[in-house]
Amino acid sequence: MTSMSDVARAAGVSAATVSRALRGEPGVSEATRRYVTEVAKKMRYAIARDASSLAGGRRYAIAVLTADVARGDLLAGAEGALRQAGYDVLLYVLKDAEGRRRFFEELPLGRRVDGVLALSVHLTDSEDAALRSLDVPVVSVRDEDLREALRLAVGHLMGLGHRDVALVLAGDIDEFYDELLVAEGLLVRPEWTLWSSSTVAGGEQVVDALLDAEPLPTAVITTSGEVALGVFLRLRRDGRDVPGDVSIVSLEGPDLARAVGITAVEGAWRERGEHAVDVLLATLRGEEHETKPPTVHLAVRDSTGPRPER
Repeated sequence: MTSMSDVARAAGVSAATVSRALRGEPGVSEATRRYVTEVAKKMRYAIARDASSLAGGRRYAIAVLTADVARGDLLAGAEGALRQAGYDVLLYVLKDAEGRRRFFEELPLGRRVDGVLALSVHLTDSEDAALRSLDVPVVSVRDEDLREALRLAVGHLMGLGHRDVALVLAGDIDEFYDELLVAEGLLVRPEWTLWSSSTVAGGEQVVDALLDAEPLPTAVITTSGEVALGVFLRLRRDGRDVPGDVSIVSLEGPDLARAVGITAVEGAWRERGEHAVDVLLATLRGEEHETKPPTVHLAVRDSTGPRPER
């Protein structure tokens, strides 16, 4: 089993520096902290909390709020970074309206956490105020982080001549998507804006709805990679050509979507989760976090092509 001394030797620093770096304590530069954390991660070392650290006021627990666990890379990045830093993760999935209302009324976090991380949860003013009342740092990966992903997807499809584009929203999605499509000059039909569970089955059901509401759009944008895969499989099963008949773009790129060649915005979601944790832990240390979140880029694959002539 890897020990703190092993990590210290590999990193070329003292065991005390390893301890301070991984516990998020002051006295270690940000560069050293990142380097030690990376070495510890490669060596599969996770620091254990001792009684003295708990007695000092830290609980070494972070509440992570998400509307849908299907946004896997974002959640995995945040959870991995927190556990690596020695924090327990209290995961709250705010999926249905009633459960969400009850959560913010009761705030079961109490004095159990050192901070709150909200991952793509659109917080209302009252919900945000409720979290702030806990008097712990709150860091959000907001919907605005997805705007650039949508702009990339729309720009790519418009460059291929598409104007008739369906939008499939999965999870806790704000309504700015529709507005942005209109602003970009796309034709938006009510029957082409659909909501789905963040699953392959959800994507298949979406295609059934689109086929029932002809004409079929020439392209589909989904906010979930799993949904994009479902759309892809269902269209193929119906005898439709992708992208000859319908192009597909996902706003995230899980491995399964990549495997079948779906064009996706590679949003570096795992890195965004890790970055959010860095910001939260820096706040807990009373430091400013200066690095910017990772940028997104479009990975063009076989699921998109020129607008078909109909």
